[in-house]
Amino acid sequence: MQQSKTRYPQCNLSACLLPWTKEFELDVSVYEAHIQDTLSAGYKHIYLTGTAGEGYTLSEKRFRQVVEIFADKTVKPGIDPQVGVISTSMEHMLERMAFCYGKGIRMFQITLPCWGALDDDELLLFFQTVCGTFADCRFLHYNNPRSKRRLTGKDYRRIADQVPNLVATKNSSSDYSVTYEVIRNAPDLQHFFLEGNYPFGSLLGECSLLCSYGHVFPQTTWRYYEAGVKGDKDELFRIQELFHYAGGRLFEHCKRDMIDSAFDKTFVWLRMPEFSNRLLPPYIGLSEDESRVCLELFQREFADIP
Repeated sequence: MQQSKTRYPQCNLSACLLPWTKEFELDVSVYEAHIQDTLSAGYKHIYLTGTAGEGYTLSEKRFRQVVEIFADKTVKPGIDPQVGVISTSMEHMLERMAFCYGKGIRMFQITLPCWGALDDDELLLFFQTVCGTFADCRFLHYNNPRSKRRLTGKDYRRIADQVPNLVATKNSSSDYSVTYEVIRNAPDLQHFFLEGNYPFGSLLGECSLLCSYGHVFPQTTWRYYEAGVKGDKDELFRIQELFHYAGGRLFEHCKRDMIDSAFDKTFVWLRMPEFSNRLLPPYIGLSEDESRVCLELFQREFADIP
């Protein structure tokens, strides 16, 4: 497949998560250490308040607190921080972006309003308004099925032709046909894939990685990303198999459906015990017993994987 020049650099993107105290206040010192650990692990592209970062549940006060600390640590030469903005209200999104803009953030991860699915005209209006209001910023669209409309490559082509600062997408689908279609129709956007579809995307053309396992297997995740850049199929699929096995093994005793952050926070906690994996209510993550079993499995089977 012929590769167009992309609007955003190919990279390995890492999420920063939020640790809560027993009183459900931000554990500031642990949060600051987590951000610094992420930077020290070699990440230049990092983001805050996506799905794993509980961006869907933060009050305005909490949102401003976590963004202010994040911006203070990451708005500096050589780092490209981005903030996720999730809301049912476009007006609310613009207000949050204005606050982030004042703190030096120039890259945003956005989702569609989730109260009702947008039609084609509403979709274009959303991107033109949100991206156009901050014309000197860049935007990554998180193609989240919770918004009730998953965008296709043809949707992205139509939008990108009219919204020049839409530069990237994030796709969590493990459907190969979805991966093929977005790369084929919008090759100028930088498409981020999770570990399930990153190998296939890498075989089609330039794409980027957002891997859930970066905080628990940091060096292995970098090898995974680099294998995709080089087109090393053997290494790609070897590491993909490892990730799938480890994720299934660590959580096979958890029989409840849990929101994404329950798993992502546990990955951080396994390597950083002072980082609590509790979630903001009403969401409930792993219980103490479930966490204990997970830790025992990790120490017995996976702790030696870098």
